[in-house]
Amino acid sequence: MILDRLEGFCQRRFLADYWQRKPCLISGWLQPDALALDDLLGLAEDHDLPTRLVSGHVRHGRWQLRHGPLSQDDLPSAPRDWTVLVQEVDKASMAVAELLREFGFLPDWAIDDIMISAAVDGGSVGPHVDAYDVFLVQAAGKRCWELAADFDPAFDDRFELRLLKTWSAELSVTVEAGQTLYLPAGIAHHGTAIGSCQTWSVGMRTPSAPELMFALADSLASQGRNERRMSLTAIDANLPAAITPGQVREIRRLLQETLALDDQSLATFSAAFLSRWRQWTTDGEPLEDAQVIAWLAEGRIVALAPSARLALIDGAEPTRLFVNGEPIDCSPQLARELSRHRRLSAAWQACPDAITQLCELDALAPPEQD
Repeated sequence: MILDRLEGFCQRRFLADYWQRKPCLISGWLQPDALALDDLLGLAEDHDLPTRLVSGHVRHGRWQLRHGPLSQDDLPSAPRDWTVLVQEVDKASMAVAELLREFGFLPDWAIDDIMISAAVDGGSVGPHVDAYDVFLVQAAGKRCWELAADFDPAFDDRFELRLLKTWSAELSVTVEAGQTLYLPAGIAHHGTAIGSCQTWSVGMRTPSAPELMFALADSLASQGRNERRMSLTAIDANLPAAITPGQVREIRRLLQETLALDDQSLATFSAAFLSRWRQWTTDGEPLEDAQVIAWLAEGRIVALAPSARLALIDGAEPTRLFVNGEPIDCSPQLARELSRHRRLSAAWQACPDAITQLCELDALAPPEQD
């Protein structure tokens, strides 16, 4: 395996040469301000964010996992070999979510979350492999990453963590603050903190085929479509419980008919599903539509909430915007504008029904205080 090192970030080059193809190390692109551990734990507690404490080291072969909530008193007193992981931090902090603007060249609906890993010297979560693309942004300190494209995929079933049973690295790289390591899905990796450090992981996750099929079946059933049932033909009277080859062919035809959606129907299903898939539920009160319209009239900026996810159907079919699984009643121009910039312009005042929809979906954030 060869790891290219890029100075600066070019979207066009990245998509052409690296995206879902090979890993690379990018300097001079992202440098978020690291969060103090107290602040990170406070955010996790206040917003009920998924939190884990991982202790151990690959050379010992012993790992311990504790789920949050966590306070400072719950952290090990040992100065080495532990890590705190907090997921969905972008949903709780607008400052953290601001980093996602840099990923606006990728599908909005594919952005999973920002997970923050705060580690002491030697801290690690062990060797593992992800089924999705990830950007590992070093916010503070240094972390050594070992990578492998050819590895034994067997998991070590002794631990709750899905760690690889055996580990042999093909290369290692030290990532410093201000650098970002991009890993396509399927590249095994093992990171170890060099001193105290903080890493922000931006995951780009898409559903598997079974997840898509399950969601499509649920959608079709709710619409009462494709309800034809299999026929009981080609019965073997001597062995009536048998599933005959003819019945297997009948089942296959029935499934193929069910999946034979036209492009417009499949696009509509996909936009609704992908924009609500892995939806994060907030605990706050939705904004009032009248207040949003008043803010727009004052020239205030009303942005989408960090948890909002968008999908746009554009091109040959009528342009339609989906937010958090629901179609939004707006013009094609406003649909493209919102999907590109994730904020409402003054022109949205002419679409009060759409603003009401966005409020009901809890998809808007209040303007920042002046």
